[in-house]
Amino acid sequence: MKKVLFVISKYNDHRQQIFNEIISPRNKEYCDKHGFKYVVIGNETPLDLYRGNPTWWKFTIVKDLLESNKLVDGDVLAHIDADMYFVNTNYSLEPDKSFSYCIDSGNTHCMGWYSIKVNEWSRNLINNILSEERFNKLNNKISIHERFQTSS
Repeated sequence: MKKVLFVISKYNDHRQQIFNEIISPRNKEYCDKHGFKYVVIGNETPLDLYRGNPTWWKFTIVKDLLESNKLVDGDVLAHIDADMYFVNTNYSLEPDKSFSYCIDSGNTHCMGWYSIKVNEWSRNLINNILSEERFNKLNNKISIHERFQTSS
């Protein structure tokens, strides 16, 4: 079983230095401690925009890894945003389930960190996230937040 943590750090300002000098060494420390391969995707790696926004790279990269069989069933892949920092490296990102992600302190769903265990279910999840048909069908659908009775 392979375990990979990847981060996309494509800053063109002072944030790249913060990532390089502070955040990335901590990520590496975490990976060494928990047996993850640490992969940084930086400015030297050209990536085409998907849906006009770089946030989709965190899923298109996974799809590419799955389709090229660089990740196979049973492998673990974790992603964190480049501005996230491990305060406590004792907790593992290795999921117990097919998909894990964080709910932040404001009780909102945060895709800045997620982890998948590669299997049929997680492959379908990535395909559904990147499905243009599904995206176009649901992109402008107005929904009501049940607790607050507000549209989102």
